[in-house]
Amino acid sequence: MRSARWKLQSPSGVGAVAVIGVFASDESDLDAALGVLGLAPLPAGKIGVRQILGVDEGVVARWSETSAAIMPHGGGAVVRALCEALKAHGVQEAERVDPRAAYPEASSGMEAAMLAALAAAASPLAVDLLLDQPRRWGLHPNDADDGRDRILKRLIEPPLVVAVGASNIGKSTLANALAGRHVSLVADEPGTTRDHVGVMLNLAGLVVRYVDTPGMREGASDVEVEAVRLVRELLAHADLILLCTDGSTRLVAPTGARPGAKVLRVGLRSDLGPPSERVDLAVSVRRGESIAELVRASREQLVPAAVLAAPGPWRFWNEGEVEGVRS
Repeated sequence: MRSARWKLQSPSGVGAVAVIGVFASDESDLDAALGVLGLAPLPAGKIGVRQILGVDEGVVARWSETSAAIMPHGGGAVVRALCEALKAHGVQEAERVDPRAAYPEASSGMEAAMLAALAAAASPLAVDLLLDQPRRWGLHPNDADDGRDRILKRLIEPPLVVAVGASNIGKSTLANALAGRHVSLVADEPGTTRDHVGVMLNLAGLVVRYVDTPGMREGASDVEVEAVRLVRELLAHADLILLCTDGSTRLVAPTGARPGAKVLRVGLRSDLGPPSERVDLAVSVRRGESIAELVRASREQLVPAAVLAAPGPWRFWNEGEVEGVRS
């Protein structure tokens, strides 16, 4: 099983089912790897339900003599435990896998790369665009655009959205409203969110990594000061910054923000009065006002509708990642 490697082929913690590919250079190595993992023999072209390394029960499919897929439940804890168990059993993680090996059923390198991107894409908006890429490259092989490529890559790899602002103005309440569940602590005490809280959010079809940060205030404790330092590190990587305020506070300058990061100025708790400064949107979670508008505005900043609607092809793979992808 010396040549056997595994690779997570689906976004972690996003779907109900995860896909972990297991690959080898020859049939005997893959047989040996599946045996070490305690999986009953499975001929090429067959599929079955198996207990997987004592972690979960899931589906195992043998796509070909040299490739198989382990499909457990998609929760983050299950996926992490399985990946660690694979390493513990001597099967190492692959840095990358040629999509043509992972998808032997594909009719071309382009189709194989598209299927690999489709499996990894976090955002629902990516699906139709990716499925249409073989046709688009066939019709417009010279019409790709680097800027559009970079923007659309956010449909596969979720961009980072960071909400910053003063303490006790409703940032955590906003995060809970956007997530549709409690992901942040909410209280009347300033400094309740002492570290940043991250969650994956679906903003009108675009999945983002959303970080709700601790409020910045005078007289902050040492713990909060350290949390604010971590916030500045996040801002250096943020794709979109939500500058939050309300009727009694000022906007906080995003110190250390990445050049080119998009910014939306958001007035929170608008049911208590108008924002103290000019904002792009005034939101009231209590009344359910302008939350949908904030979702749409955030998506537009990250992946504009005009970019989504453009008919040209999309270079959705990384440079040098796949050899001969357009063959």
